[in-house]
Amino acid sequence: MKVFISLDMEGISGLAEWEDVIPGRRHYEAGRRLLTQDVNAAIEGALEAGATEIIVNESHGPMNNLILEELHPQADVIRGFFKPLCMMQGIDSTCDAAFFIGYHGRAGTGEAVMNHTLSGLAIHRLVLNGKEVGEAGLNAAVAGAFGVPVVLVTGDTQTAEEVQADIPGVFTVAVKAGITGLSSHAMHPVRARALIRQQAKEALLNRHLVQPLAQQADNTIEVEFTKTQFATAVSWMPGVELVDGRTVRFRSADMTAMMPVLQAMLMITGQVNKMITG
Repeated sequence: MKVFISLDMEGISGLAEWEDVIPGRRHYEAGRRLLTQDVNAAIEGALEAGATEIIVNESHGPMNNLILEELHPQADVIRGFFKPLCMMQGIDSTCDAAFFIGYHGRAGTGEAVMNHTLSGLAIHRLVLNGKEVGEAGLNAAVAGAFGVPVVLVTGDTQTAEEVQADIPGVFTVAVKAGITGLSSHAMHPVRARALIRQQAKEALLNRHLVQPLAQQADNTIEVEFTKTQFATAVSWMPGVELVDGRTVRFRSADMTAMMPVLQAMLMITGQVNKMITG
């Protein structure tokens, strides 16, 4: 039984502010350790449920945050930002289930801890097939394209509520409740990891209760950026349409084909931001 794990950092046990998740900041090294321990808890639960192969895809920031020598040795790891499927690199139709560990709420979700969608700098809103989504909803659609159900998501209470609406039947672990977006009321990490391990086991044993997200014959994604310059530059990509001053649209019959385009959009906005800020 093969399990794919996509990890983020904002939804990890005990983490509450950007100082915890950005390389070089005061609490980042402690955050890395908490991240690795949450992922290990999910791996342990998967193994107890009978998993024989586990692939972990680093999906936060530079995508090389795990403390590798402390990661469970049964897992293989995909690292690095420059990859076409971004947060879903490594998933394929041979996977039996997917876990999203340490995920966060979409941009603008109330008090969700460090809420944003893909890029707090560049993206204000992301709409997939007429519905606003966060990273969990977007990535669950990618998993669905491979016929893989997302059976477990961990993060704050706001994220748990978000994914329960997006992914019917998904198992969740709310390790904290957001207070202001930069503060939280958190479960102790030891208790949180015990719950993650338990729910990972339960989710995998009951994976038949969660269906992969249904695919559409044609997919449309609209990205509303924070700056007009981002939208203008991105609209120069082939197949990308400028809808208004800050919004672009891209269509594809293949959901997976959208991910490299989104990844390229993020890289373009990063370069444009350097031009704007000097």
